[in-house]
Amino acid sequence: MTKIPKLRWIATTLILSGGFLSAAGAQPMEDAPPIQKSDSPPRYQEPVLSPHPDINPVSESATSPSTDAAEPGGLPPSTLQVHNDQGVRYISGGVGESERAELNTQSEQFNLRLLFAIEGSGEYLSAVRVKILDANDVTILTADSKGPLFLAQLAPGNYAVEVTLPDGTGQQTQRQNAHINDSSQSQLNFYWR
Repeated sequence: MTKIPKLRWIATTLILSGGFLSAAGAQPMEDAPPIQKSDSPPRYQEPVLSPHPDINPVSESATSPSTDAAEPGGLPPSTLQVHNDQGVRYISGGVGESERAELNTQSEQFNLRLLFAIEGSGEYLSAVRVKILDANDVTILTADSKGPLFLAQLAPGNYAVEVTLPDGTGQQTQRQNAHINDSSQSQLNFYWR
């Protein structure tokens, strides 16, 4: 009897991490927020691949690795780097399909996943300042995201996540709480207007 809940947990984890979808070549729905405020019925749209034009514009070709220098197996070399700050491992990126695919592959190594986008259009954002505070409101990590996805590995517990856009871009700081446990990944989505 305990095998069925375990199988459901495994299936749910694979679906949420994109395991089933990436094997089928499909895009996860979590990356496609609904389009808001329209006379037409609600629908989903794949987010724009480049960051918001007012926030550290980066062209996809400038950040995507060249396939000329492919690693064995035909995969392009990784441009993403796992960082370690005060014992907190993190990685960020997601500008371009290859970076998003690489982050989705590495996602299972991290228990916190953050997404940054413009509300309504789903346009991705980069250069977002991420600040993670523990239950005592002590800052344990401050980093700048290199793209719309930010993954971190935290000890189990309760945390506050504050994210801030660069100056001059309207509404700046947002804060959400996250509960981290050993068995699943917490996901927080931050949208700006």
